[in-house]
Amino acid sequence: MNKILAVFLGISILANVILGLMYLGQRAMVSQAEAKSEESNKQMIQLKKESHKKEKALTAFQQNESYYEIEHSEEVKRFVETTFKELFTYDNKSYAARFDQVHNKLAESVIAKLKASGETGSTQIEFSNKVIALNVYLSAVEKGQTKALVNMETQYSVGGSEFPIKNQMYEVTLVQNGDKWLLDKLELMGSFEPFEEN
Repeated sequence: MNKILAVFLGISILANVILGLMYLGQRAMVSQAEAKSEESNKQMIQLKKESHKKEKALTAFQQNESYYEIEHSEEVKRFVETTFKELFTYDNKSYAARFDQVHNKLAESVIAKLKASGETGSTQIEFSNKVIALNVYLSAVEKGQTKALVNMETQYSVGGSEFPIKNQMYEVTLVQNGDKWLLDKLELMGSFEPFEEN
């Protein structure tokens, strides 16, 4: 019986040693897995930060690219030039009709403001205004919206007598309406006489 008890005690001790070793091995594996998981989480956080930075840089680049495209767009410059020529080249016969020409290019508020600033009735005195030169400088405000500074030279005449060439500076706000542009705001900044230094 002592022998059986001794064998049983030996088996019990051996089983406890094996279980203890298995427990220690499992604890080591769990610790390694936790360390790897923590390292993976740190790497994920770092990758998310880098991804966010690159996404912000890409967004900024795309925005700057769209601003650059607008500011150097020959299409937008031509639109402004054509609109100004249609609007400011007139005579006593076409003075009122010019608004019909540019109706789809200007906001209603701009047309109303321009009509309010001048006489739209027919007159017997012959007069004309001719656009001689235009310079358009674009500055993007946001995607689909830009401002333009327009320097315009005009020649006005009444009854065949020409007045001196007039230089005017306008600030214009343009908004994109689908695939077309619309002149949303037109503000006369002033008239001036160019000064040339010899």
